Amino acid sequence: MLKNRLITGFSFAIAFLVVLFVLPAWTHLLLIFALFALSQLEFNDMVVRSGYKYEMIATSILGVLFLAASAIESPVVMSRMPNYLKLSGIMDLSSFVICLAPAVLLACGVFRRKPEHSMETFALSFAGFWYVAVLLGFVMRLAFEWEIYPDGRTNFTGRLFLLIFVLLVKFSDIGAYTIGSLFGKRKLIPEISPKKSVEGLFGGYLFSILVSLIVWIIAKKVNNGWIGDLPFHFANAIVLPVLLTTFGVIGDLAESLIKRSVNVKDSSSRFPGMGGILDILDSLLFAAPVMYIYLLIFMKGGKTVSVIEAIRQSFMSVC
Repeated sequence: MLKNRLITGFSFAIAFLVVLFVLPAWTHLLLIFALFALSQLEFNDMVVRSGYKYEMIATSILGVLFLAASAIESPVVMSRMPNYLKLSGIMDLSSFVICLAPAVLLACGVFRRKPEHSMETFALSFAGFWYVAVLLGFVMRLAFEWEIYPDGRTNFTGRLFLLIFVLLVKFSDIGAYTIGSLFGKRKLIPEISPKKSVEGLFGGYLFSILVSLIVWIIAKKVNNGWIGDLPFHFANAIVLPVLLTTFGVIGDLAESLIKRSVNVKDSSSRFPGMGGILDILDSLLFAAPVMYIYLLIFMKGGKTVSVIEAIRQSFMSVC
């Protein structure tokens, strides 16, 4: 079990680094679409196992539209477009898709002409769209938030912070698993996840903060405390891992809640030692919006836009 987990984890890490720092930006979008497709299949399977129906085609189309819209309106794409194609902030395409989604899903129920359990189908389908596409979209936003430089060079700020984000969340998972296995006695929420412990939670905080401090030290020595275009202060090195660990654990528990409600151990068995793609992404999905909003308000906000404008942008991204 541990051997399979290590092999799978190492393979994912190599693939992630290659896509992030070797391949061009458009391949990141392909990776997001691939993760979305696998996650959709797993969520659909879990809903069907519980005895309900899921609007697989509609949620898949809406999810692709949302992710594509998020990419199109992002600074990294806008900065590559000619002026006559730029949106100039007139329309928020991704928000339009989110507002359209409930109407589309309800319309699917109308055309099925089967009112029995139609609201359950609608609720589960919208939940799947939000849980998979909307939250996954924030992972892409982290990488696509920064415009390319005027001379055409790629701005790696987003890629670097996406790497930091994954490191902090996943080392929190590692810390929780390690400390919880060795010292865990007091159960965190046994009704949802019997193996998670309070000691494991503090282990997650410890590991994530240690990794964050290492990143802070490296940034200070290599680039005078800057990571790409943003300063990475000591306060950020403490606050970020605490926030990401907290919301990562909530995300992990949320997926455990879904699995327990349909009586399965893993979302699938595609990846030996780790289960399914949702088992890998669970903590990342809930932590991604927190990371993105934090960067806008407390880091990017202090450098390029006012705090009020950063808060407005954050809420426009969520709503």
